[in-house]
Formats: sequence, structure tokens, C-alpha cells
Amino acid sequence: MKNIQILHISEFGGHSKAAQNLKEALLYKNPQLTVRSLNGLGYFYPRGEKMIDFIYTSTIKHFPHLWGKAYDRKKVQDALAPYHKLVNKCTFKKLNELIAEHNPDCFVATQAFPCGAIADFKAARNIKIPLVAVVTDYHPHRYWVHPQVDRYIVACEEAKEALTAQGVGAEKVKILGIPISVQFLTSYPKEEVSKELGFSNGLPSVLVMGGGLGLGPFKVIAQELEDIKEKFQIIVVCGRNKSLYKWFLKNKSKFNKPIFAFGYTNHIHKIMDFVDIIITKGGGITISEALAKGLCIVVSNPIPGQEELNVNYLLKEKAIIKADHVSHISDIVNELLRDQKKLYSLRERAKEISFIDSSLRIVDAIFELIS
Repeated sequence: MKNIQILHISEFGGHSKAAQNLKEALLYKNPQLTVRSLNGLGYFYPRGEKMIDFIYTSTIKHFPHLWGKAYDRKKVQDALAPYHKLVNKCTFKKLNELIAEHNPDCFVATQAFPCGAIADFKAARNIKIPLVAVVTDYHPHRYWVHPQVDRYIVACEEAKEALTAQGVGAEKVKILGIPISVQFLTSYPKEEVSKELGFSNGLPSVLVMGGGLGLGPFKVIAQELEDIKEKFQIIVVCGRNKSLYKWFLKNKSKFNKPIFAFGYTNHIHKIMDFVDIIITKGGGITISEALAKGLCIVVSNPIPGQEELNVNYLLKEKAIIKADHVSHISDIVNELLRDQKKLYSLRERAKEISFIDSSLRIVDAIFELIS
């Protein structure tokens, strides 16, 4: 029976969620598989992982433009290349141990760091185990590009063109979407969701979320929504941001509009079946989930770099609305609630460019590669 090894970084966030979704889909397709999902950063550098996570989270939270300036810049990549190779080389001993212990038939990487480490390892040791790179944003950055990658999975034609422009053979690239949970294949009636989660079935709904880490100006957005005269309910998903979740629990009685707060939840697929509009940052997984459920998507405060590129692509596809400033959100939502034709049009466009069965398509591509 085949043995699949998935590598991501961090315990939370989009890369980890993508790995979880792929593991779920692999076992959904074939419960007899052996599938391991591994936090590559924690596995290779257990002492440095927390510090690296802290630096990354702090940078995108407090100095996002600094991150944007460094993101996917060739000069930065060239300057870091010798260190990058050294860092990857330090993973070889543990990769040897992993192969000796588990004998994987295929490596799947949902983040560029473990992808690069495995690619360099394959080149140095002449390893023939297939490597699949699953890109979790709508535009792949240059750190994904390695000759030893056997298959790239991307979300759109533009992403494929970005890879081929950097020398990747077109035959290596498949457009199959960003992996979302197979739970999104099932639709739930609004009445059923409202009974289960306590929502009002008679009111329009606006969902506010910022990915697994719960990043974004949630409090300001909630106040902007509170000031709209139209009647609707607000649903806030705070992810792993415990202090934000506690704030909403403490202060929701101060809002005139019905407001429901969740921390990290496994009910996102049901909540998205219930709501009409989502306000989010622009992360690849959340956006892909919202597209699959045919939501009207309003993006605010995307992280410079990967999320801005996601937003730029989706704006060109006329699949989202961007609020250039958080203060514009109330006008946008108010217009959408008043103009049901525009709301419907955006929801239909979301469905048109979505891959609701992305994870199952990606699993088929993995099976094709290792059969």
C-alpha cells in the first residue's frame, strides 16, 4: 500500500490547513493509504521554529510593508541563496532518517521551504521519490522553483504562466485549485445551520474572518458594520486569536446588531453556507473556501506580498471587491445589501472560478504520478 508524506510549516495557518485538507482527501479516496503530515520547520529545526514563527507573525502584524518589500524579490533571493542552500543541507540527516523509517512513495509540500529542502536533497543524493509542490496562493513566488519538483499544482492559468516564465516545463504544471476540505462538497440548508449554531434565519449575514491566525482589524470592521442602517447579523471567526475572541464575547452586548463570535472552529463550511457576504484579508485557503461556497467576497487589509497578489488576480477576474481602506467597508456592504442583483452577480462569479473539489483533483494527480 502506498505511503504519502506531506510537509508544511507551522502548526497553524494556510500551509498547515492545506496539508490537513490533502491528508483528509487522500484517506477519503483510499482509507488504506498511509499518510503522514509533518511540520517540516518543527521537524528539521525544533529549537528555532517558535522564534521563526514569532518573527514572521510580528513582521506581518506590525511591519507588513517591510515584508512586502522583501517578498519574492530576485535581489533578496540571490543574496540569501548561499544561506538557503546551507539551511537546506542541514535537513539532509533528518530526511535520511525519515526515508529510512517510513519509506515514502511520494513527498507533497504545501510550503516552499520543505519543498526546497526535499528538492536539494533529491539532487544531492540522487533520490527518485516524486515531489509534488502544492502552491497555496494564486501567484507562486520564485522560492518554489526547483528542477527536482516532479509536479506543480496551482490555482489558475496565471500561476502556471508565472512558473513557466521561470523555466518550469508546462507539462509539470496542473491547474487544479488550492486544496480545501472535502467538507465543502456538502451543502447545508440555512435553516439547519441556524438551528445548530444559533443564528437568525430571517436576517442577511456578514462573516468577518482573517484565517487561522485571526489577523486583521476585526474590532474596527465590526464597528463599521454596526453603523450601517440595514438590518443584518454579524458573524466573527477569530481563529487562534484568543484575546480577540474574548473581546467579542465581552463586548457583543454593546452592539445593536446581532453578533456571533467563534474562536477556531470546524464549522466554517457550514457558516459559509449560511452567510451572504464575507470580509477577509486575502489568504489563499480562506478565499478558495469562500469562492467554493459562492460568497460575495470583500477583501480588506491583505498582507503585502502573497495576499496582495491574490487580491490583484481576483480583481482582474471580477470575483471580489476590495476595500482600499477599512472605513470604506460600510459603504460597500450597505450597497451590496441594497443591490441584490450585484450581490447575486458576485456570488455567481465566485462559483464560476472556484474548484470546490480541488483536494480530490490533487489526490488524483498524486495517484497518477505514483501509479
